[in-house]
Amino acid sequence: MHIVPMVLNNVTNEDILRERILKRKYYCKNNKRKKQPPFSDLDVFKFSDYDCIGFDLDNTVCRYKVAEIMRLEYQLIAEYLVNRYGYEESLLLPFDDDTDFLQKGILMDVKRGNFLKCDHNGRILRATHGTRPMTRSEITETYGTEKIWAPVVEFSRTLYDHASSCKEVLRSFKDYFDMPAALACARAIDAQDMSDEGPLEEYDLWRDVHVAMCNMYRREHFRCNQGGFFPEMKNNPEKYIYEASDKLKKWLRSINEHTFTFLISGSSIDYASHIARYVLGEDWRDYFDMMVCTAKKPGFFTGDKPFLRLVGADDGEEVPPQKLRIDGTYANGNWRDLHALVKQETNTENPHCLYIGDHMCQDVMAPCLMGIDTVAIVEEMAAEGMIGDPMAHDAGTDLMSMYWGSFFTTDGDPGVFGLERVNTLYASVPLRYARLAVPCLEVLARYPIRHQYTAFTQDSSGYFPGDPVTLHF
Repeated sequence: MHIVPMVLNNVTNEDILRERILKRKYYCKNNKRKKQPPFSDLDVFKFSDYDCIGFDLDNTVCRYKVAEIMRLEYQLIAEYLVNRYGYEESLLLPFDDDTDFLQKGILMDVKRGNFLKCDHNGRILRATHGTRPMTRSEITETYGTEKIWAPVVEFSRTLYDHASSCKEVLRSFKDYFDMPAALACARAIDAQDMSDEGPLEEYDLWRDVHVAMCNMYRREHFRCNQGGFFPEMKNNPEKYIYEASDKLKKWLRSINEHTFTFLISGSSIDYASHIARYVLGEDWRDYFDMMVCTAKKPGFFTGDKPFLRLVGADDGEEVPPQKLRIDGTYANGNWRDLHALVKQETNTENPHCLYIGDHMCQDVMAPCLMGIDTVAIVEEMAAEGMIGDPMAHDAGTDLMSMYWGSFFTTDGDPGVFGLERVNTLYASVPLRYARLAVPCLEVLARYPIRHQYTAFTQDSSGYFPGDPVTLHF
């Protein structure tokens, strides 16, 4: 298959591009916006109210075919563990045999080999040992009558695995790129328990699974066609990725014409440009003013790593904050310097900023804690069904679990309905840290950017186009 060379910009004269961007954006923000001050009502949300809007790439601008991508990831992890480390071949059993085990937001008690689903206060709702469901008595015997484990409580405050008391004992599975690793861990624990040696006092297999997972996504593997994942994404993008609809492309262009836009991705520039080209077309770079790749979120929002120039697909020299350009393409970076650039370009002391992404820690909680409004992509809304909207998810059977229960509410008060019924750790994040939650960008493309949405407040629901059905029966 012929691979089109990476294109960072399809305009050769950067000064012409910059002039065009600045003229357009100055007019929009300093003339049209004055007629209607933003945020007059907390329960009203409009994309046109923002001075800059950032987008995540994976699972946001680029919508993956979740069923196919998770099967590929699991196969590569399992083969690595069996072939490299000599794990039991039972790991190579069909992925579909255990899809009921999967759910976004499951936590692993690394040393005990247990997997936990918790509520927003850190209390354990359900658990398994390996893939085997634990009884209520087993949970209380292990974690106490309150079903509280201190590392989970600390983790729930930041959703960050590397907090001091979490680092060696807890791992989270937050998105579709690492959920298959949870199944690999669970099956490896099952195999150990059924061996002659039997269950262990303490398990030590996460390191191997983590190495196997990282091997898939190693940055240099894209250009070298190694690791399995990148060669498959190069050769068969149509199997794993949806192309954006014309409506979504038009909507993204209208956002870009109105305000400064950024694509901020943890992916390397060669992979990012490859999938963005497939999703949006050869002119993908025109949809965004600035592109930031290998942004190490959540550290991008909370830390101070410098922006780096790109030399082809490699990181180059550091870019001083005063040398940043609103139309540039960079690696790494930090929100503080980007925010300063937005203030400079908009001539606004407190620009209104928005970020849109799917990762509850990196794209929703972290930016919100830095004063950035967020829109959360929650594909489980479509998987479980939404009130008043027929949209369905093609991987709904993979994202719904009979054992773990609804992504949004599990073992809560059956007499409570609406937002108060949301009680799971991950589903509660948008309610606290986002203005809207949507299953994908395509639903937003149904309306112009000045459309008024109802936002999350104490009294209103920001689920769009409708509440998850599980909140109302």
